[in-house]
Amino acid sequence: MATTLALRNFWSAPDKAARATTESGWVRWSLIGVAVLFLGVFLFLPLAVVFASAFAKGISVYFAALREPDALAAIRLTLIAAGVAVPMNLVFGIAAAWAIGKFDFFGKSFLVTLIDLPFSVSPVVSGLIYVLIFGLQGLLGP
Repeated sequence: MATTLALRNFWSAPDKAARATTESGWVRWSLIGVAVLFLGVFLFLPLAVVFASAFAKGISVYFAALREPDALAAIRLTLIAAGVAVPMNLVFGIAAAWAIGKFDFFGKSFLVTLIDLPFSVSPVVSGLIYVLIFGLQGLLGP
């Protein structure tokens, strides 16, 4: 009863929300503006450029390019790879989570490090490494 009354008083008091943020209105709106500007420049603008260049010669040319044999082969390969990778990730992810959560074993910290590694290395950096190693002018040659 007392907890319900305390929560009702907390949520009904209008000055509690005002005291939750101490910054003035112009600071909050400036931060929101910077965040929206950042999203616009680094996310929406490149996305718009990609779509504009894809549809530059018309939507019919875009869909005709999707029907080319190389494009169909790439789409097929992507779907096959996803169809294999998702179930494997499901099985190995559940097994690894169960083993990490249930048991203490030699190499547990190494396994956790391997699982956390993709979160700490950018996919762009990983792709660049693959290109530098396996590319035409890479370390392993053509």
